[in-house]
Amino acid sequence: MPPRVEPGDAVAIVSPAFGGLGRWPHRAERGVAYLERLGLRVKVMENARRSDGWASAPAEARVADLHAAFLDEEVSVVLAGIGGNHANQLLPLLDFDLVAAHPKVFQGFSDMTVLHWAFLRHAGLGGFHGPALITALAEFPAIHPESERSLHAAWFGEEPLRFEPAAAWTDEFLDWDEQLDLTRARELHPGEGWVALRGGRAEGWLLGGCLETVCWHLKGSAVWVEPDGAILFLETSEVAPSPAEVDAYLTDLEQLGVFERAAALVVGRACGYDAEWTQQLYEVVVAHTEASGLPVLANVDIGHTDPMLTLPIGCAALLDVDALRFETLEAATTSR
Repeated sequence: MPPRVEPGDAVAIVSPAFGGLGRWPHRAERGVAYLERLGLRVKVMENARRSDGWASAPAEARVADLHAAFLDEEVSVVLAGIGGNHANQLLPLLDFDLVAAHPKVFQGFSDMTVLHWAFLRHAGLGGFHGPALITALAEFPAIHPESERSLHAAWFGEEPLRFEPAAAWTDEFLDWDEQLDLTRARELHPGEGWVALRGGRAEGWLLGGCLETVCWHLKGSAVWVEPDGAILFLETSEVAPSPAEVDAYLTDLEQLGVFERAAALVVGRACGYDAEWTQQLYEVVVAHTEASGLPVLANVDIGHTDPMLTLPIGCAALLDVDALRFETLEAATTSR
């Protein structure tokens, strides 16, 4: 686990995949302002504002930014600007010994799942699956309270984390190109609470991320992490893969023995789903975990909807589905 974040520390902004800062600078400005209100200094790395097509910059430039951020002694958080689909291009170029020698909070979600698993497998560093700079941190008119509480506890806190269901949530998209996201707050829906798909209690270590990324880029790769004893968490992207597509992804994971090896499963609230698709999703999840019988908790705010919890990968955790209890058993960071 990385060292604890303290006021006055620096946050390095990187763009390991898509060039969101360059495409939506107004979102980047809001995210930076939020970090500064936390008492942190912000360093936007040299190539982070580039937007050279479907990736922010050539892979070598993106890796150079990551290496520079981890080497910077003033930096305690390396924060992804957004996700994307091309973080896998960095894997052959990364210096995992460098990362291991300079552990820091590395945070992001979606395609950043690739780097979380890579750092865990080859550098022994547990990353933070949580909001990126221009997503929840740039929310207008302000970050959702649940997102802020969870991030603050994970970065600055000395105690184990206690996760709670969101009181309200949204997956409404207001066009960032037209800056409609600055015209009003997004419409919120009342929180329905977590959904127990299969009861049970388990202790394990946190591992997970975006389901599509796990199945597209991690499955069968050199950065695959065996989920033995893990509380596995999975969420779907804003593309909203249908229940039929999720069925195919989970088939792969079941045939790999993932659910037999894991201790429990946490399923994120699906972005872009209606009630019918949500019910079908739950049925698919139950079917693919039936043989393993592992506890399953669903509708947890860990994905492409807002608010978003910050989950420290590798951290010891407890999931009690019957009691609707989900928490870590240790702080997310270590004392300096």
